[in-house]
Amino acid sequence: MDDWKKIGLMAGLECHQQLDTGKLFCRCPSVLREDKPDITFKRKLRAVASELGEFDRAALEAFGKGQTYIYQAYEGCTCLIEADEEPPKPADKEALETILKVALMSKAQIVDEAFVMRKAVIDGSNTSGFQKTMLVAIGGELELSNKKVGILTMALEEDAARPMEKSQGEIVYRLDRLGIPLIELATAPDLKTPEEVKECAQKIGELFRRTCRAKRGLGSIRQDVNISIAKGARVEIKGVQDLSLIDEYVRREAQRQLSLVELKEEMRKRKIGEKELDDFEVADLGQIFAGSECKFLKGKPVFGIKLYKMQGLLGKEIQPGRRFGTELASYVKAKAGLKGIVHSDELPAYEISEREIEQVRHKCDCIMNDAFVLVQAEREKAEKALKVVVERSKQALIGVPEETRDALEDANTEYSRPLPGAARMYPETDLEPVKIEEKHLKELKKELPLTVSEREKLYKEKGLSTNLVSGMRLSNYACFFEHLLKKGVSATTAATLLLEGVKQLSREGATGIRNEMVEEILLAEKKGEITKDVLVNALREWSKQPEKSLAEVLKELKVEKVEEGTVEKVIAGIVEKNSKLVKEKGMHALGALMGDAMKELRGKVDGGTISKLLKQELEKKVKK
Repeated sequence: MDDWKKIGLMAGLECHQQLDTGKLFCRCPSVLREDKPDITFKRKLRAVASELGEFDRAALEAFGKGQTYIYQAYEGCTCLIEADEEPPKPADKEALETILKVALMSKAQIVDEAFVMRKAVIDGSNTSGFQKTMLVAIGGELELSNKKVGILTMALEEDAARPMEKSQGEIVYRLDRLGIPLIELATAPDLKTPEEVKECAQKIGELFRRTCRAKRGLGSIRQDVNISIAKGARVEIKGVQDLSLIDEYVRREAQRQLSLVELKEEMRKRKIGEKELDDFEVADLGQIFAGSECKFLKGKPVFGIKLYKMQGLLGKEIQPGRRFGTELASYVKAKAGLKGIVHSDELPAYEISEREIEQVRHKCDCIMNDAFVLVQAEREKAEKALKVVVERSKQALIGVPEETRDALEDANTEYSRPLPGAARMYPETDLEPVKIEEKHLKELKKELPLTVSEREKLYKEKGLSTNLVSGMRLSNYACFFEHLLKKGVSATTAATLLLEGVKQLSREGATGIRNEMVEEILLAEKKGEITKDVLVNALREWSKQPEKSLAEVLKELKVEKVEEGTVEKVIAGIVEKNSKLVKEKGMHALGALMGDAMKELRGKVDGGTISKLLKQELEKKVKK
């Protein structure tokens, strides 16, 4: 499928980027934990009407599931605000300044006052039943290779809790992620091909990363893709994390919508209408499967219905590996809480015999071209699930329903919930509006990050290798690195320490490394007080005892400033001590003596200088 213009493909992105700052509405750090939680508590949530007395349909559907939510919390990175036991604090200053910089870089129109709103979310991912969000800017644009893409809105909001376990009737959430700041950037539906969607997502990611405040790692940036075709409808795909697959999600959603349009046309040809689909009775089929070879039906309550003239349609492929019957199963899973369905187009299978199939068709009053659907559950749940099947089948008569779908790992999607409406938003009464002063914006404009091309040019001029330029240009250290360059430190030494040394220490589990430490160590190297071969070790030891000064740390490491002439004396002493070896090997003794010299002078003099001086001393000795 390449003629995207012909099918009328339209797409827009909503990108959510976690910020590497403190949490948005409390003063806890934004840290994810994997150790055993300190606190656990339970909640049930209910839908709340908006100020106009209206309920959001997505919130109502979530409330109807009757789930219990178990929350895990930690001392140190969660507090009473995450538990919804204490009012929120004003928005984190650093997070707010970061989104303002993004808005300025995008030529967006920044609001005079940012009002915090509550967005109804009843899936348990927030203890309060709503997410706090604030609109910061509207408009703006992104420059792609072949066009400009409009920006609709830019908001600052809190991330949701992490789902850890799901079981029948319960979901376990971890609160460490709840409250981490997110920038939400929504584009206009200006994207007309899957390739444009991918390029736009990359451009937005680059924009965020230029700030040096974007969190990194799986789940730190998530894309929601809004997609429609001319004969389809707007569908929101939530939670696309793998950027390499984002264009494939677009292709498969377009394919799904085209397939649903074809299904609608086929149903009309067969003269299937709502009246015909409503003409069914729930049949008790438990007796048929009492002695069945099918393990998940044998001896259990089984109920079924016919679907008028839909034989062959439930097996219609709508995405690779997914049929219309799979769509029905996804709705049943989301709305009725069952694992799925069995339908006639996939039989015989599951060790259900031909004889059992015929008995089911008879019991459900199926005649030629009728299909049937089975569910395994107690009658009340089964009737609810089969009603969902009928309602989704009736939606097929109009083609593509507007809905929110979850991204699956293989680039397919499945039904999640209805599209939310305006009723989900209402003002946050615990926080005052944030005034955004023009004076503040003028100050921020002076601090805007360099573009990627500007960084590449600067770094090359400073002598960085191609690999170091590539690693630093979108690193979270880029802004700090540029600050260090103004201090006159060695560009290569600074980049190597930040990109390789600090990374190595992080893998070792080092904590407490601050930019101020890195800067002081690099300035000491610039002054000749230490050499670059001990920078990592000095930083490692200082991070273990941050209350000490660098001088104290270096003294413990036995790294002291060498007085003028001392190096020459040390090297002369080493050569003299090994005079027998020098006499035997001449200049070939350099390697062995270099080891002794490095032991004596490591951290005090760089290796190049030691090698040069040692070579000179050897030459003098050999000539004698």
